[in-house]
Amino acid sequence: MRAQESRERDLRLALRELEFLQRLSQSAASTMDADELVRLIIHEATTAIGTDVCSLYLLSPGGRDLVFTATNGLKEQMVGRVTMKVGEGVTGWVAETRQPMLVPDVTTEPHWKWVPGLDEERFRSMLSVPIESGPRLVGVLNVQSVAKRDFTKEDIDFLRAIAGQVAGVLERSELQRRLETQLAEIRLSHDIHERFTRLSLEGAGIASILEAVGSLAGGRTALYSLDGFRVRGAGESAEKLPFRIALPSAVSTPGAREIRVTAGRPPRALDLVPVRAGGDLLGILAVLVGEEAVEDEGRRRALEHGSTVLAVELSKERAAAEVERRLRGDLVEEVLAGGLDAEEAERLARQAERLGHRLPHRAWVVVLEADDESAEADMATRGRQDRLDTLLAELVRRRIPGGLTVVRSASAVLLVPAEAAPDLATVEKLGNALLSGVGPVLRPATASVGIGNLASSVNELARSHVEARQALRLTRRAGRGARVTSYRSLGAFRLLLEVQSPEALRGFVEEVLGPLLKYAESRETPLLETLEALASARWVRRGAARALGIHINSMGYRIERIQGLTGLSLNDPETRVAIAIALRARAMLGM
Repeated sequence: MRAQESRERDLRLALRELEFLQRLSQSAASTMDADELVRLIIHEATTAIGTDVCSLYLLSPGGRDLVFTATNGLKEQMVGRVTMKVGEGVTGWVAETRQPMLVPDVTTEPHWKWVPGLDEERFRSMLSVPIESGPRLVGVLNVQSVAKRDFTKEDIDFLRAIAGQVAGVLERSELQRRLETQLAEIRLSHDIHERFTRLSLEGAGIASILEAVGSLAGGRTALYSLDGFRVRGAGESAEKLPFRIALPSAVSTPGAREIRVTAGRPPRALDLVPVRAGGDLLGILAVLVGEEAVEDEGRRRALEHGSTVLAVELSKERAAAEVERRLRGDLVEEVLAGGLDAEEAERLARQAERLGHRLPHRAWVVVLEADDESAEADMATRGRQDRLDTLLAELVRRRIPGGLTVVRSASAVLLVPAEAAPDLATVEKLGNALLSGVGPVLRPATASVGIGNLASSVNELARSHVEARQALRLTRRAGRGARVTSYRSLGAFRLLLEVQSPEALRGFVEEVLGPLLKYAESRETPLLETLEALASARWVRRGAARALGIHINSMGYRIERIQGLTGLSLNDPETRVAIAIALRARAMLGM
């Protein structure tokens, strides 16, 4: 008898499942969407079991919470907003134990937990089963009824079968989602790689590559040097990126990828990506992060492929620039070395023409030199050398047609054709423009510019070069820096450079300024400084007093003291010339 009842129960259950699957298959024939299939299963489960509502909770990725995911009777506005911890309430207990639970009356069930806003108050009975895919818990499936109901073992088995259907749908949809994601990533990576490769093969240049990175990554882009200066940008939009960035040390470590920093005024988020060719760090790619930055695969791939192609372009560009710089440097250095006769000068001119350079026959020689040893060390670094070369090339392109440049370890030389600068005033303006340009590159160190007299032939360029360096030497000995000085502006002081014997100069300084030098050793009144201020102010007492920040009466007292100690009359024109020369010679000798 019992065997007969068992067979009948199994038959009813099988028939019930068959009818459910038939209805489900008919309803599902019109959709392949996973979410829609889950909703269909829930709807059919309610009908098949004869309950009033069916609800689905899925396990969160962390495995600690159950998220209210779908329903056909509870408040749908709460979908995605209600969570239960594993072990909490009836749903959480089923998830934790992986066992079904029958609740004839939720008001007497100790595990029951009311969820505000879910509209469960009207339901009395409940059946809850776990949703499993092999050993993995997927979630929990609940059915509830308004009237009190004693769920049977058949109901449990049937709901578990339905839960299996849900697990299958979710498993297939997750697999499909992963496959589609992988295919999309592969397709995206291929498209991005193909775009950058095409730009590189077509020789589009760094600006076009930066523009492509910006369009794919969704932000303005620029390329920065290793000392943090912006050296390249994608059009005018790059101007909104900071001129200089304090680069974090992490961005230059081997294996580093993108690093997010905040820079500029106002502060903005930037992704910094090292641009490497093997173990050589060539630059830093910076991409502006929008206010609503999207952290997607496309942006990451754009940064990754973009930095790789930039490395190739920078390597090619650097190699070409290095060869061109070396050839140009050797050529100009040979000219500046001097000792050329007419035939040798003509040979160099023809060689320059073959290399694409025209040696100017009438030109000014402009020399840029660091002001002290610390500045020399900074200027000699590879990053500064590259920046100076780029800056000089840009200055020549914009303002000095036909100019030639050479960057040395601690100096730079610029040949300015007379056609581009017909007079000294124009060359001095170019010198000031050069100082303004290198200032941010060398800061906090400084440099000065010397200008030789106009050379009327290739042979005379060496002489102009010597003059430019002598002007710098005299300026530095005077304790002045970050200045533009021409050899012509030295006037009579140029004669000091022709004095071969330092002892002769020292004797002259002692003869003119000796008493003041001894006075300075034991007295606090700065009489030597007063004399220098008078010479700089062209012997105008009020101007010198203003420069020293003293009263005119104090200036008068100091002049009387100077004249008393030296026996010189500061009103005598010849005496003034002798004092001025002695002061400059003293600076040159470092006395």
